[in-house]
Order: sequence, then structure tokens, then C-alpha cells
Amino acid sequence: MTKKIISITQAKGGIGKSVLTFMIAEKHQDSLVIDSDDATTSISKHLAYRAPIKVSFLDRETKRIDRSAFNSLFESVAAVNRRLFIVDNGASVAEQLPKYFAASNPNNVKEMLDMSGIELIIVCVVAGGNNFKATMEYLVELVGSVDGQFKIVIARNNHFPMSAEQLSTFEKYCSNSGLEYFSYDLVNDKGELAMRTAENVLQNGKGLSGLSPFKAVYFKGCVDSIPL
Repeated sequence: MTKKIISITQAKGGIGKSVLTFMIAEKHQDSLVIDSDDATTSISKHLAYRAPIKVSFLDRETKRIDRSAFNSLFESVAAVNRRLFIVDNGASVAEQLPKYFAASNPNNVKEMLDMSGIELIIVCVVAGGNNFKATMEYLVELVGSVDGQFKIVIARNNHFPMSAEQLSTFEKYCSNSGLEYFSYDLVNDKGELAMRTAENVLQNGKGLSGLSPFKAVYFKGCVDSIPL
């Protein structure tokens, strides 16, 4: 059985990784959700009804992120009888991901995962405005570190729109690097009721299944449009 890991990453905090994780997990109800954020518990709260598995990358003695925990995570995935795993990487863990590939050699990591029957898809969140420079710098570092061994898909968070100049830079980079990207937002309707409903859904931890059809309609198109 081939297993797939969708790993959502970005070293800049507060730019929508957990919201995207929520959306992908709601689209794939059979997935196992993994929360590897040592700083916050956002996805564990957003998807409380799914009981996300909490995985810590912090070394107990040094209180620093232990890069070898990536191997431990992959080993755990190989041992679990599930097909799809969605990982929400905290900013500090995401920061170490390119360094993990660089230190371990992406070819060796790919060989290890292939032997274990695991496909790794890395989804990097990029945002506009004041977040653009930092999120793009991380993307460039990440792309360089994997050396073409793993599929990277870029998720452009429409909650932080890009200026015309930023969008041009972004699209040019994607084209030159041969990278796929998609745009996302939890709700397209920015009316007061829709936004309040979105906030309540994230806070109550019950997902979309408990909503009435009249409220679920705010989210269905956005969730279904995620191309993963």
C-alpha cells in the first residue's frame, strides 16, 4: 500500500498553514492529521473532533528542534495502516525542513521513503503584502534543498493579497522553476456573517460536518477547489 504525506510548511508564522491544513483535512475525511507545531495548538483546536496526533520535534534537553525527528515521523507513518497523512508543520519545524534535506541529502531521503512506500508532497504557503519577502525567501531555500527529488506545490493565501509587482515576481519564479501553484481562502464571501461563521468553525473544533447546508455552502466550494 502506497502512503502519501501532504506536508504543509512555511517558516513564517501566522500566514495560514493551519487554515490550509484544516481545509485539506476536511476534503479528505479518511486522512490522519498530524500536528507538529510545538509553539501553538491551532490545528489541534481547529480539528479537535479528528483528534490530530501531536508530534514534538523539540529535544527535551536542549529545547531545540531535533531534525532527526523527521526520520522518526516517517518511520511512524510507515508503521501505521493508513493511506493519507496531513502534517501541519509549525514555523520552527518548517524552518528546519530545508536544513534536514541539506544535511541528509535529498537523494538519500527519497530512497528511504521509496523503500518504505511513502510519497511525500510538500505544500509551501506563500502570502502577499508584508509577508511576501519572507515567504518567498523560504520557498527559494526549500526548492534548493530538495534538489528536484520531491514534489513541491505552492499554496498562495488569498487572505494576504499580492500587489501587481509581487504577483509578477511570484508567477515568474513559478514558471522558471516549473512549480505548480494554487490559490486558497477559507471563504470567498467576505460578508460579516460568512466571516463570523468561518471564525466559529475554526474555534469550535467540530469541522464542517456539523454545519447546516446554509452555512456549509460558504466553505464547500473553497474546500473542494484545493487540488490535492
